[in-house]
Amino acid sequence: MQCSKQANAPLMLPYAQWKSWPERIRHFTPVWHAVIMGTGAISALLNDFPYGQDNDNFKIAACVFFILNLILFVFICVCSFLRYVLNPDVFWLMIGHPAQSLYIGCFPMGITTLISSALALNQNWSFGGPGFLYALWGFWWLDSALSYLVCYGMIYTMVVRHEQSISNMAAVWLLPVVTLVVASSTGGLLAQAIKVHSHTSALVTTAFSFTMLAMGLAFALMMITIYLLRLIIRGVPDPGLVLSAFIVLGPLGQGGFSLLVNGSVISELLPLHIQGDFPQSALAGQMIYAVCFCASYALWSMGIAWIVLAVCSIYHVVGVRRTTLHFNMAYWGLIFPNGVFALLTVQLSRVLDSGFFRVVGSLWSALVFLLWGAIFLRSIPPFIDGTLFKAPCLPDGSVAAQLLPTVHTPSPAAAHGEKSSVSSDSTFDEQGHKSE
Repeated sequence: MQCSKQANAPLMLPYAQWKSWPERIRHFTPVWHAVIMGTGAISALLNDFPYGQDNDNFKIAACVFFILNLILFVFICVCSFLRYVLNPDVFWLMIGHPAQSLYIGCFPMGITTLISSALALNQNWSFGGPGFLYALWGFWWLDSALSYLVCYGMIYTMVVRHEQSISNMAAVWLLPVVTLVVASSTGGLLAQAIKVHSHTSALVTTAFSFTMLAMGLAFALMMITIYLLRLIIRGVPDPGLVLSAFIVLGPLGQGGFSLLVNGSVISELLPLHIQGDFPQSALAGQMIYAVCFCASYALWSMGIAWIVLAVCSIYHVVGVRRTTLHFNMAYWGLIFPNGVFALLTVQLSRVLDSGFFRVVGSLWSALVFLLWGAIFLRSIPPFIDGTLFKAPCLPDGSVAAQLLPTVHTPSPAAAHGEKSSVSSDSTFDEQGHKSE
């Protein structure tokens, strides 16, 4: 009955039912930072689009998206700040939620995309000169520190506060650890730009980026393995979490891109001296670059495999279970993972000078452009009436409602004789502590 009511719901509610702005602020969740990530990915794809780079049309379009992203970033940061200042209790409710709290990782990743777009502005148009470049470098160091804090802080929170199990595991587990991978790729881009001014600064930057990449990619691959185990044992996730399957493309695509960018920089900065043993030998940089290319190609291949699994999971929920995927903020999580995978494909086309990868990268980039446009337009009506502002840890906007016990309902999969799947909202208490 609930599903049928939602299916027949109008595109926009009548004015009398619009949610007030204080209530919208209260329901303003960290998932909104995925909008920054997705728009930033569009800007990066426009800057690196394989065709049409003989003029400035794509670069101008990238600047437009960068300005739009800055406006969105200010709006989202102001709303987030007001949410926790006006409603201090909501912060701990959010931290205790085993799914919503993980979207905190979108905040530093969104900042990283802004730094990358601003760097492209500096390199394409000489905007700000070396001073602006070094300012971006400083912001990157701050964002890297924030990425470390979010990564290890949220892993610690998952260990001591959240009740987790294979049943409620979802790809959103990846969000805190991907922060390190995303920051490492921007570090490689900055190192490429800075090496003209200082080889030492560029070498320190790319070495630090490799360290972050190794940590983040290691955590991500472990969690991807757990996610595959969850799919095999418990079946596809519930409709509310099935779209998160594409998040797996994030660490794979961005990790491969980071390997190629940082590997290219290290191949030019090493050897430090023309003669000597490894790593000072003349071939040391090329050896490292070759390993980076092999690893990035392996990650690209894994990404293709996970695209197939994600599509099959969504088909099973929509086509087999006949479940409607209602529009919400989770749709914005589709753009960035697909965008960085397209970015990796484009980068591979440059390294290999391959027409195949160039065409695939262009087509995938075009698909991401269309996806962003469709989701952006679909977000306008629920943004206007306020239905897009919905925090799962606040079902009706009141704290008292959260003190009620959670009611467990059987999964729709049971009607089809499938494996049962437990929602990630059903196994944690109000304060977010583990059940004894």
